[in-house]
Amino acid sequence: MQAWLGRGCRVAAAQQRHFPFTQLSGEECRALRGQWQLCSRFFRMTTQAFANVSARDIRQRYTNYFVKNGHVLLPSADIVPRNDATLLFSSAGMVPFKQLFLNPAAAPHKMVTTVQKCVRAGGKHNDLDQVGYTPRHHTFFEMLGNFSFGAYSKREVIHMAWTFVRQELKMPEERLRVTVLETDDEAYDIWKNEVGVDPRQIVRRGPEDNFWSMGSEGPCGPSSEIFWDTQDSRYAEGDDERWLEFWNLVFMQYHRGADGELRPLDTPCVDTGMGLERVASILQGKTNNFDTDEFQVIIRDIGARCSADRSPTSVDNDRALACKRIIADHLRASAFLISEGVFPSNIGRGYVLRRIVRRAVRAGRLLGINESVLSALYPSLESAMGAAYPELLERRQLIVSVLESEEKMFTRTLDRGLVLLEGIFASGDSKRRVSGADAFLLYDTHGFPLDLTEIIARDSGWTVDVEAFELTQRQSRERNKASWKGKLTTQDSVTSEIEAACLEWEEAGVSSQFSGYDIDPEGKPTAAACRVIAFRDLSNGDGLLVIDPCPFYAMSGGQEADTGTVAVGDGDGDGEGSHEFTVSDAVALPGGQATALRLAGISGKQHLFRSGQTAFAIVDGARRLGSAVHHTATHLLNAALRKTVGASVMQAGSLVQAEGLRFDFTSSALTSKQLREIEESVNKAALANTDIMTTHMTLDQAKAQGAIALFSEKYDAASVRVVGVPGLSMELCGGTHLRSTRAVFPFHITSEGSVGAGTRRIEAKAGIAASLWLQQQLEYGRAAAQTLDAAQLSGMEKKAQRLVDRNRALREEADRWLRTAAVNAEAVAMHSTVLGERGAPAVFHILAPLAEDNAHLVAERACHLRDTEPGLVHVVIQGRAIAVGVDAEQLPGEQAGALLRCVLQRLPGKGGGQASLAQGQLKTAVAELAQIAHL
Repeated sequence: MQAWLGRGCRVAAAQQRHFPFTQLSGEECRALRGQWQLCSRFFRMTTQAFANVSARDIRQRYTNYFVKNGHVLLPSADIVPRNDATLLFSSAGMVPFKQLFLNPAAAPHKMVTTVQKCVRAGGKHNDLDQVGYTPRHHTFFEMLGNFSFGAYSKREVIHMAWTFVRQELKMPEERLRVTVLETDDEAYDIWKNEVGVDPRQIVRRGPEDNFWSMGSEGPCGPSSEIFWDTQDSRYAEGDDERWLEFWNLVFMQYHRGADGELRPLDTPCVDTGMGLERVASILQGKTNNFDTDEFQVIIRDIGARCSADRSPTSVDNDRALACKRIIADHLRASAFLISEGVFPSNIGRGYVLRRIVRRAVRAGRLLGINESVLSALYPSLESAMGAAYPELLERRQLIVSVLESEEKMFTRTLDRGLVLLEGIFASGDSKRRVSGADAFLLYDTHGFPLDLTEIIARDSGWTVDVEAFELTQRQSRERNKASWKGKLTTQDSVTSEIEAACLEWEEAGVSSQFSGYDIDPEGKPTAAACRVIAFRDLSNGDGLLVIDPCPFYAMSGGQEADTGTVAVGDGDGDGEGSHEFTVSDAVALPGGQATALRLAGISGKQHLFRSGQTAFAIVDGARRLGSAVHHTATHLLNAALRKTVGASVMQAGSLVQAEGLRFDFTSSALTSKQLREIEESVNKAALANTDIMTTHMTLDQAKAQGAIALFSEKYDAASVRVVGVPGLSMELCGGTHLRSTRAVFPFHITSEGSVGAGTRRIEAKAGIAASLWLQQQLEYGRAAAQTLDAAQLSGMEKKAQRLVDRNRALREEADRWLRTAAVNAEAVAMHSTVLGERGAPAVFHILAPLAEDNAHLVAERACHLRDTEPGLVHVVIQGRAIAVGVDAEQLPGEQAGALLRCVLQRLPGKGGGQASLAQGQLKTAVAELAQIAHL
């Protein structure tokens, strides 16, 4: 019926177009009208069924359906894969389950459904360049998925998928098509004979389209995809471009061996993925994902913020729409990445985030939005997606702070870079090509990602010499590597030996029990009996040892490794050994199941470390106690920060040592008042002398109780260690801690500052280390008071302020002298020439040498000449100091920085600057005309 109805509708539509009812006979007219009315009613029902199906509704319908069918609903895994170093981001719904597909027996739930947050930007999966210009490319998207780890296979998932599409989403059958692997007769038969799909709507395809592999080896299998007929009039019904794939069903039924042969799996699995944005576009009747409801909330806000009179680089309507879509997409991606602890940087995931933010800033600038764009739009993202993802609300302060900081930093950089590019575009280069050197300068000095330079160049009808850029970048890296040559020592090869040994022992199953949680409250060392498990001598005369049990804590979770000694005897006796070796480091095996101790000076004594040999381990008690004090202090500091600044504060790193602690966290700058409140809070908690509780529980139980977990750490879901200070702090932690908080007092913050966009660092000392530090500061204060001739420390401030005021007055007087000197400075030699590709008239001014080169004087003289003689480029040199002054209004297209580079090609040196003033330093001093006559 439905297939006939679809065909009837198309025929009726064609006849209505070409043969108006008035030209038909009465009988034909009545028949056609009846057919047309039937079709119209059907389409109205279809449209009505689709009406108001929001993205939020689609998520809910999908997960409810599969939960009703026996699946366990799991929350989205993190975008940053915590247990997969091969990926920058989760780029598909199956990524969190890769290990379970390899070992289905280990799956805690045999049937699972999720709505997975995904990012495709950077690395192997990168859609960044297409975003905004195509209907369906995104950097951030959501993947609806249902998975089976041996519970069901091909037949069941096909039936469930078709029922969901037809009954839950009410998609009309005649607008659907399915594909199967050309050799998968089983899937074809299920679709045709069991589900009842018209054979004309089942398409067989090759393995390049319908066979999925996890890699060159491992689980794999055929797939079946469900398509939607977009009814795009540009394409015939049989054209692939007309059909939109929205659900992929993968049947993992084989294992591909190293020889390439496919062998049936003992436990077949299922992996499906349905793009939420694509399904939303279908159900909402849109041809572009960006026209769907959640995107439109953000895009409407962008439109409201665009100035009516756009920036000087105004764009047409199509480009403006693309810019809005870029901003909407990049807001989603950047917000979710930051919410998971990814921060802008120049490497790895941080660099991908930086590129995303900077592309959005550039798009905003084209729309006439010169202020921060992403941070200002954040409320619209909360409105669109906050209900589905509460972390957007919980971490609002962090996300907005990081976005605002990065946008402001790049806005300054963008202005400088655009000036440089405008100078290049105005140079009149017949090739209209940005050189690799200029592109690298933009990247290295101004923070312009190459793709952003390419976009800006393309907008002006230029290209970028990418090959030359990559060559320049490689040469820069090689120079940097060369600068470290000779600094590498034997230590580096030893480190490699240690890493190789630890990996080998992990693969061999070497393990030992950690026995070092009991800490002597006075820091006294205690000997613990153990036995040798594994030993390896190193090329530098040291040794690597594994003992069981092991009281030494390996560097982990930010806490430094223990040191101490290990003693062994000459024979097989169980008495204390006569040979004692220093433990200089403790390293955890990759899986954490054992600790390897680095022993110093074992040459000639390797025979003492036989497997099973008794040994005695002695940990440096004072160092261990100091680490425990500062680790407990770190937990109290984290709790105080969250109390004072807000729950959005996230730990971004830490270092715990016997001498002090370092704590990185996400926040804007703290005020002096906040720092005092934090100190007071920690000291109050210390003096309360609260017992510290340590328990073990499942990861889910710990999270349910409110325990704080770090994004960067991997946890065993079955058992985690929770360290708690009742009423104050609860964290997942494997480190060593005090028995009570008392020894943390006194606690003092020694510094607080920025270490990156949106990330702050506190350095602090606690306990005995803080007492010693405060005593030392008091001694410094007394010495300073004596130098300032202050009778008491309290009198230092007034004395120091008088010196500051006097210094400021002298500096202002010096600046006045400098300006006067610049006006009156006479050149001992002058040389007229032309500079740059456009042949700008230029004058070189060589100033009389002084005892020391005065770069400030040279710059002031260049500015004075530029302002008094604006029709010329002025190059001022004194010794090795050089400055170029240019009046852009009088010499349009000329840029001081570019002209300085032109000079430095003939007079070797380095430097840079803005459009009107550039400064540098020459390798060789210039004192006479002969040195510049060739210019």
